[in-house]
Amino acid sequence: MKHKDQKAARPGHPAATGRQSSWIKWSVAGAAFLAGLVAVFLLSNRMAETTTVGFPNFQDSQFALLDQNGATRRPSDFAGKPIALFFGFTYCPDICPTTLMTLTAIQDQLAAEGKAVDHLQILFVTVDPERDTPAQLHAYLGLFDTSVTGLTGGRADIESALRHFGVYAEKTGDGDDYLYDHSAAVYLYRQDGSFKGTIVHNEPSEYMVEKIKSIL
Repeated sequence: MKHKDQKAARPGHPAATGRQSSWIKWSVAGAAFLAGLVAVFLLSNRMAETTTVGFPNFQDSQFALLDQNGATRRPSDFAGKPIALFFGFTYCPDICPTTLMTLTAIQDQLAAEGKAVDHLQILFVTVDPERDTPAQLHAYLGLFDTSVTGLTGGRADIESALRHFGVYAEKTGDGDDYLYDHSAAVYLYRQDGSFKGTIVHNEPSEYMVEKIKSIL
């Protein structure tokens, strides 16, 4: 009695070989993609660490600014804990609130992973001290579900801090309805105040998480 040809692909059969080849190609492509992501992260992190121009160590600064409660704060007040430093203004329509919400989300994620994020100090220094009084900072920062220290002061004091940290800020527009073009990076400092690197606006979230984790 003659048997019908078997339809199932057997090892060595062209169909089986084709599927195996396709799986190998996808595996290789996936590994290459993952390796590319890791390489890009390591490169961006290395560049952030080695870019020291304009980013002095935190303990080298000499500012004396008012926080949102009206208390004078100096660099020594933040010694011994990691710092995420950001410059902006409360009337900023997008970058500033997005950055603060992103930092809040990262803290929540790391806390859920069991990381000690409570001692991370987020500092928000205004580039618009004329409008960003302590009371204005208090009201604005109260909108975010995280602990942020807002800092303001006289125009001369703010300009001095901007120069020291190498921050760009330029007023645009006339009258009361003006905005600021300003540096949008978050500057990261280790517990000893040494500069670690930056988080760039719109950087992939997984990179931001790893950079914050690296200073905790």
